[in-house]
Amino acid sequence: MRQKAYIRAASQISIQKPLCDDWMREPLEYSQGSHHCIDPDWSPYFTPIQSRRMGSLMKRALATSLQAMRDSGIGNPDAIMTGTGLGCVENTEIFLERMCKEGEEMLPPTQFMQSTHNTIGSLVAINIHCTGYNCTYSQDEISFESALLDAFLQLQSGEIDTALVGSHDEITDVAHEFLLKSGWLSPKDIASEGSAALMLSSSPENALCEIADVQIFRTPAKGTDGKAVRLDEIVDGYGAEYVMRSPDYLNLFGKNFSVSGLACVAGAELIANGKCSDILIVNDLGADIGLVHLKKPCGN
Repeated sequence: MRQKAYIRAASQISIQKPLCDDWMREPLEYSQGSHHCIDPDWSPYFTPIQSRRMGSLMKRALATSLQAMRDSGIGNPDAIMTGTGLGCVENTEIFLERMCKEGEEMLPPTQFMQSTHNTIGSLVAINIHCTGYNCTYSQDEISFESALLDAFLQLQSGEIDTALVGSHDEITDVAHEFLLKSGWLSPKDIASEGSAALMLSSSPENALCEIADVQIFRTPAKGTDGKAVRLDEIVDGYGAEYVMRSPDYLNLFGKNFSVSGLACVAGAELIANGKCSDILIVNDLGADIGLVHLKKPCGN
């Protein structure tokens, strides 16, 4: 018999008010351009010395993870799954700039070690002393759905009972310029960054919502006639009470590679607060489509 998967706690740091759900009552509004996260007070999560050793993305990833753990009452998850589209961009830029200016021989290793994509999940694991399964997914727009699908399948199969799933990305001036040149961002977009953390459990106790399904679909190439029809047919097949499409959450959180993770946090909070009982989150920002179906836990 398959186990079910539940979201026990959800936490976010974004361009909305961080580490709380106050923003849902009075969301901040943004116009086009590049916008950084509203960072919280870091002192409840790590010491000043620890803070100085970490970049902004690392601090957000660790703080959201620790907050989700505290809210869930789960001290140490069985597994950590992380999604990130671009990884630690700031540290990557610092490393490359120093290499160009100083050459390869005298470079300190810190920026290189903290620039790889799996640094985020490793940092969280080291700080919470988790020695279990740890995997990072960097699949562009569906990085979060890839990490969540991994956790969802392992929970269903009984391989694990708890999982910490994170989605983390940052923006810099250089990255913003490159994304504009590549066409992924347009000048009219609200370019942003964000971190989301979900604590999952096979137990429905104190759950915000149930994860009914996670799917990733490959769509036809852009320019064909089939994309909208196929997606609409898939969405209609779920029969969800409320469908949260990408424009709905891009207006709230801006556009970044982790925005669907932030949308999942918002969806879980909406269900937990009784605003709706059944949400389908649709991520169609790229060639692949990510779907996350959340619903009210039975008996709640």
